[in-house]
Amino acid sequence: MLALALLVLAFPAGAPAKAAGRPQTVKVKIEASEMDRRMLLAKLNEHGAEHGMQFVLDDKDFGYRINFAVEQGHGWSSGAGSGGSYNTSEAKATVYDEKDGELFSFSRAQRRTDSGATNAVAKEIIKRMLKLKEPPKG
Repeated sequence: MLALALLVLAFPAGAPAKAAGRPQTVKVKIEASEMDRRMLLAKLNEHGAEHGMQFVLDDKDFGYRINFAVEQGHGWSSGAGSGGSYNTSEAKATVYDEKDGELFSFSRAQRRTDSGATNAVAKEIIKRMLKLKEPPKG
């Protein structure tokens, strides 16, 4: 009886089940420097796993082409006695479908690191890809 009670506590009926099966493979071509390509792919897979998506590079048979760049920007500090500029990171992405039609484009600026800017872009790419899969509201 105790074992049954522990089992019920460990697996409550109302708990959402994790997606069963294999994640959906999303083939992408990422146009970026080698370092930026690797960083974006890692961030896409890190956050895509939460949505059952696995991103793989494929330069020939891809579903999405991603033009990606990380750049340096400047921020301004007006703190008492220490005002001035400081470096920031900005990442830009333009995503195309397999027929080279532009799906969306955006940038994420004022991040402290290249990794932080890439992280923000990866999350936004996934969010917009999922939104495009939804049926139109109307």
